[in-house]
Amino acid sequence: MASVLGIYGLIIAVIINTGINPKAKSYHRFVGYAHLSSALDCGIARLSAGMAIRIVGDAGVRFNSNNFDLR
Repeated sequence: MASVLGIYGLIIAVIINTGINPKAKSYHRFVGYAHLSSALDCGIARLSAGMAIRIVGDAGVRFNSNNFDLR
């Protein structure tokens, strides 16, 4: 899951980079806020996926350490 979101972040970065035209004189606020919100959305999704993976992994390790049948 985390690797899929990493690739998603790379795709979003490429899309944002191709949307920015350095030869244009103006960079409107709406476009800037759209780029900011898409980057924040991707970052928050990756952060929440990492936290979920940590919680599930910790619960799995604790369960397996307390399970005497596995020893």
